[in-house]
Amino acid sequence: SWCACAILEEIASDCSSVVAAKVIREANHPLQCQAARLTVLFSVRQIELCLVKTRVEYKTRNNTLARRRRSREGRRNTGVAGESRLTRGPVDQYGCVRWCPAELPEGETEATLEDSKKGSAEDLLRHAIYLIFEEGMGGAERAEPLMVRTYIILRRYLNGMPAPAMFEVKEEWPFLFSQRSLFSHFGILTDVNILQKLQEALGQRGQTILHFCQKLDNPKIREFLASYDPEGSEKAACILQLLMVYFKEPTEKLMLEVDTCATAADVVNTAALPSTPCLIIQGDTMKPSGWMLSIEGQVVMGPHPFFLHGVAALFSSYYVFNLKYPVGSCTLEFIQRCFLGINPEKGSKAKKRSSINPHVSTLHRKLIDLEWSA
Repeated sequence: SWCACAILEEIASDCSSVVAAKVIREANHPLQCQAARLTVLFSVRQIELCLVKTRVEYKTRNNTLARRRRSREGRRNTGVAGESRLTRGPVDQYGCVRWCPAELPEGETEATLEDSKKGSAEDLLRHAIYLIFEEGMGGAERAEPLMVRTYIILRRYLNGMPAPAMFEVKEEWPFLFSQRSLFSHFGILTDVNILQKLQEALGQRGQTILHFCQKLDNPKIREFLASYDPEGSEKAACILQLLMVYFKEPTEKLMLEVDTCATAADVVNTAALPSTPCLIIQGDTMKPSGWMLSIEGQVVMGPHPFFLHGVAALFSSYYVFNLKYPVGSCTLEFIQRCFLGINPEKGSKAKKRSSINPHVSTLHRKLIDLEWSA
């Protein structure tokens, strides 16, 4: 309530004053004193921002103009030949800047765009398929301009109701399942270069996360870190699994370990694949030799090298194909907010009571504090 917010504000003000006095008293040098004042001011501003957000959320709690979203629960439909698949469809435009673009391509009208679905779009698709079959998935590089040109058609196709099954999407738009095309589509959709962002985040925050976890009195985290070899282990794989252990999420929600030599057919026939996107790791999860991606119980990408590319493909698939995060997934939201910088004030990829998951927010704040104190 408003009274509760007022009380919290008063407590925060009192606490910040006490902390400020203590920090400044302990600063012996004038420069240290000035730095201490800036640090306290930054912390107070963070508290004030959280209070303002809480008050805004309270005032707008009865807003019914929520954008379309698909429920978190794994509802299933029966597809061709009784195949079980996750129900998909239009969801809230969570961090997307071109989720359902209205602006037509240059030189196009609504009529020509409708015609292109049956005419030029099919020609472009046939040309792209030719490139892929003649040159392998490496031909996706040459097919990328075709995909950019038909982006609006593809988004309308993916946002359609009822939503197409994943095997139908792969038949209609095969080059979307190449790394280059998937990341390109995600970039147009969100204005985020996912590979670049993940690489930067790993370089800037990866070591901080390791240092933070090393200080925790958590047996599972300590056991996990004991198996981490800075020289031989894959750092991105370690960070991803550390986040899942920290948030107490079962690793099988996002990752599945298989034999190094396992093929896509082997995985489909022998593994229990979830309906939600799953990163399939070939070999040891700390030293993966390759990865595949499954959606709706079918392997749709891989095998490919470079684990970080697999993480990018896993995350991109949720946005590109209008999918909700698995129930209680803090790891994906942490990647979204803290690694990729996608922080919308409205909308949600996972139903929760507050706009920002408190566990994600707390970890992010602790990492910032650790970086400031370093």
